[in-house]
Parts: sequence; C-alpha cells; structure tokens
Amino acid sequence: MTDKIITTTIDILGKLYPIRCPESELKSLQQAAAFLNQKMLEVKESGKAINVERIAIITALNIAYQFLQSDQQKTSLMSKINQRITLLQDKLDTTINKAMQTELIYTAE
Repeated sequence: MTDKIITTTIDILGKLYPIRCPESELKSLQQAAAFLNQKMLEVKESGKAINVERIAIITALNIAYQFLQSDQQKTSLMSKINQRITLLQDKLDTTINKAMQTELIYTAE
C-alpha cells in the first residue's frame, strides 16, 4: 500500500508555503515547521539578522551546529557504553573461567 501524497501549508515567519508530503509524515512535517519557525523567530528577535534570507541562513547554521554537537555527544556516549560492555564481558569471562576451574578441581578429586 502506497502512502498518499498530500499538499499542506506551513507558516514560516508569517509567510505561507505549500508543501507536498506523504500523508503519514504530515504530523512530523508540521512539528518540524513549528520548530523551524520558532528558531527563526528567535534569530529575528535577537536582532542579529534583518532580512528573511539572512535569518534562514543563521538559523540553519545554528541548527546544523546543534545537530553536530549532539552527534558528537552520541558518538562519545556510544564509545563509553561499548568500553563498559567490553569490561563487563571480560569480568564475566574471568568469573566463568574461575568457576569452571573450581568445578574441574572438585570433579577430579
């Protein structure tokens, strides 16, 4: 079953944009548009940019920077998790080997 393509309208800084998207993605598109609009309003209200093009570029740079920071944090966290898993696996292997050696000693007697 294919997803129906619909046309919706999003509002960015008071300007309406018709957008086509799969019907199943409408809610996500609306959330993304609301997020983008809020971030662009923040840039506009900060006075750092006056025209819409500059507001859009600064907003895009801010979002890209935040995304890259989150991605780096995720990578660092995954590395720490993998190190911890390796440490736990080593401890389990050591404990299992000791238990097996003890079992061999008792069964040999």
